[in-house]
Amino acid sequence: MKPAFDAPLRIVDHVYPVEAADIERAKTLLLGLTPLSARDAAHVAVMQRYEILRIMSFDAGFDQVPGLERLWR
Repeated sequence: MKPAFDAPLRIVDHVYPVEAADIERAKTLLLGLTPLSARDAAHVAVMQRYEILRIMSFDAGFDQVPGLERLWR
């Protein structure tokens, strides 16, 4: 199990915290955007706060977010 947690830290430059404002933004995304999971919406909210436009994910749900580019297909 430990390798599953260690692997992401080897491929990302920085791990951003989730703040209360991100949760509020995630709620807004869930109520008005595309069908995202709550977890995906939290990721998008943090990304928007830091103006991050690309995500490495196999999750096609991110394709529904305008302005966001998913790198893994």
